[in-house]
Amino acid sequence: MNRLHLLLLIGVNALWGFNYIAGKEGTGTFGPLLFITLRFSVVLILLLVFLRWVPGQMRRILGIGFCMGIGHYAFLFYGIHLAGSLSSVAIAAQLTVPFATLLAIVFLKERIGVTRVLAITASFAGVAIIGFEPFGPEHTVALIFTGVASLAMAIATILMRQLEGVPAFNLQAWIALCSTVSMAIITWFFENPDLSLLQEIPVNQYWTVLYSAIGATIMGHSALYFLLQRYPINSVAPFITLSTLFAIAFGGFFLNDQLTLKISLGGLLTLLGVTVVAIRNAKENVPTSIRTPR
Repeated sequence: MNRLHLLLLIGVNALWGFNYIAGKEGTGTFGPLLFITLRFSVVLILLLVFLRWVPGQMRRILGIGFCMGIGHYAFLFYGIHLAGSLSSVAIAAQLTVPFATLLAIVFLKERIGVTRVLAITASFAGVAIIGFEPFGPEHTVALIFTGVASLAMAIATILMRQLEGVPAFNLQAWIALCSTVSMAIITWFFENPDLSLLQEIPVNQYWTVLYSAIGATIMGHSALYFLLQRYPINSVAPFITLSTLFAIAFGGFFLNDQLTLKISLGGLLTLLGVTVVAIRNAKENVPTSIRTPR
């Protein structure tokens, strides 16, 4: 990989890392569920031109869309909203990789060796250590929600592996459509927002919605697809945890996020385990989350 493309890959991870800051600020301003609805509304508007019916694969595509919208993003951003430590949520979100590997073993009959077994164990053990940090009950709930979000992302990853010939932006457009519709209904029932109050929110506060939709999703994944067309996935996989490191750095700089000893030790254990699993998965063509929309 040449230096320019390496910088682009690092930049993609920086975009995804800063999405945690946008999520924390945005869910505080709009409410977690309304924020997700607005976010995907923007993605849908921008990608609507790519939306195409895919004969024979729509059941799986819709399953991916609803799994991502309800299962992943709803729980992830609610976890970000509740988190006493943004770093802990960013670390726990990496559990998608070991979850995807475990699902591949169960449903795709993949086989893994001792190295990945130990790495997966280390990944979950690290999050367990973070869970003992006494930030209060909402900290535990945030980690549980993030774990559910990671599992949902892993399920979507397995489903995506079974798609054939579906263009990336077409899939993202369907995910945005499913997410917008489902999250709008859920938002209406659970948050029941007064939409007239949206006019009272300063225009500059909408940067969180626009950044999450355009910066993290559209720009980030356009760059990723560009790189994956030119390099094998095992060249990209070693960088899979960089977004978490950026999230930790941004959280500390912008939000004064506290990086404690338990979070540091647990995070190191989790990220090390996830990196090992991702690299070995890439070599063995086992699903990871690296192709999955963020």
